[in-house]
Amino acid sequence: PEEEENVKKAKSQAQVLEMIGDIPHADVQVPKNELFVCKLNKVTEDHDLEIIFSRFGKVESCDVVRDWKTGDSLNFAFVAFEDERAAVEAYRKMNGVLIDDSRIKVDFSQSVAKIWSRYTLQYKGAAAKERKLKLAKQLAETSAQS
Repeated sequence: PEEEENVKKAKSQAQVLEMIGDIPHADVQVPKNELFVCKLNKVTEDHDLEIIFSRFGKVESCDVVRDWKTGDSLNFAFVAFEDERAAVEAYRKMNGVLIDDSRIKVDFSQSVAKIWSRYTLQYKGAAAKERKLKLAKQLAETSAQS
């Protein structure tokens, strides 16, 4: 009963997030192969993390998040693996490890940003194509009337 109530609550919260435009759809799932790595040293680079995490499996992407103005590290990153098992292994073994004199924290990513950006790009692309077709049709009608 309590678990059913929690599931219901989570679904209704997801629907609200969908309505206000925070997520592409209420059933979106966070990636199970992506890790959130925080408390990084400012000097730690993407390729450093990729080398370190690649011992657990093939790394799909490794991105240190940076300030958009200065380019400085914001001291966290996302590491995505091709295989979910590699992500689980890295999570188990890398949490609390010292990298560049900083003890990092590793957890599974809760971000749907990549999914959301793909969704918005597809939507914007489809909307732009639709507008171009509408304009072309109006132009053709205008030309035919002249």
